[in-house]
Amino acid sequence: MASKPVVLVVGSTGMLGIKIISALLDKGATVVKAMVRPGSDSKKENHQKIEQMKAQGAIIVEADLMKPETMLPICEGVDVVVSAVGNNQETVPGQKNLIDVAKQQGVKRFIPSDYSVDYRKIDYGDNDNLDMRKEVFSYLLQSGLEYTLILNGAFMDNIGTPYTAQLDLDNGVFAYWGDGETLLDFTTTDDTAKYVAEAVSDPDLANTALEVAGEVLSNKQLLAAYEEATGKKLQVKHLGSVAELKAWIEQKRASANSPIEYIPQQYEYVMVSGKGKLDNIQNSRYPHIKPLTVRQYLQQTDL
Repeated sequence: MASKPVVLVVGSTGMLGIKIISALLDKGATVVKAMVRPGSDSKKENHQKIEQMKAQGAIIVEADLMKPETMLPICEGVDVVVSAVGNNQETVPGQKNLIDVAKQQGVKRFIPSDYSVDYRKIDYGDNDNLDMRKEVFSYLLQSGLEYTLILNGAFMDNIGTPYTAQLDLDNGVFAYWGDGETLLDFTTTDDTAKYVAEAVSDPDLANTALEVAGEVLSNKQLLAAYEEATGKKLQVKHLGSVAELKAWIEQKRASANSPIEYIPQQYEYVMVSGKGKLDNIQNSRYPHIKPLTVRQYLQQTDL
């Protein structure tokens, strides 16, 4: 009997990483190694997550993205590396280190930390965070490693946070840019994790993207879904055109003390402009996964 392929998940204690590990173990088709930073277990929150992963059957391994020599032994014998680290000025070189080590150790496939709109279609400067994804993907292409991208649009889990900027729930306002009719892609982190668990074992996804969406709807439909699911009415404000949103971002970017002052609007821009739209949604590839719609998500969430 052939042994199961080995999957290494990096960023395992993050919001998405721990769900990917759970989905992989639930599927039961792979051996799962969860990479954590040295000393992670000393933090209470991480300790609980690590114990949870152990109880589910994950193998806990320690390494540091910024120290490639620590990753060499844990990548030995690994078939697929799944990166689920955040994007910042440290994790970009860290992911590049991981790509180098994966290639050196003969890893068969690499799944970078994307989980986003189709950043391949947008321009540098459209979104600071997606620029980092573009940089890592370019490096991955140059490496020659086989890859699979996971593109799921925006996370539904961000509804009610500043990263879904149009829903200002603290003030009871729905404020949107554009015509409100452009279609947007949303998927929960739970469902994204389930699709990742399928992708690692799907040979037909080599050197391509798996595009999935829990629901595709416009801003106006998003507002209707929120009001229907929660029974709450929001005041509607139209803020301007897509071009005016772009101008607002550039003005804010020039004066901002922190990127958080404009990055949510950058995400809104790449969606309402249509530049990041998923063009080849493949939910039907795995019909046993029944992703939540926005209404269903909101009905089970206290917003």
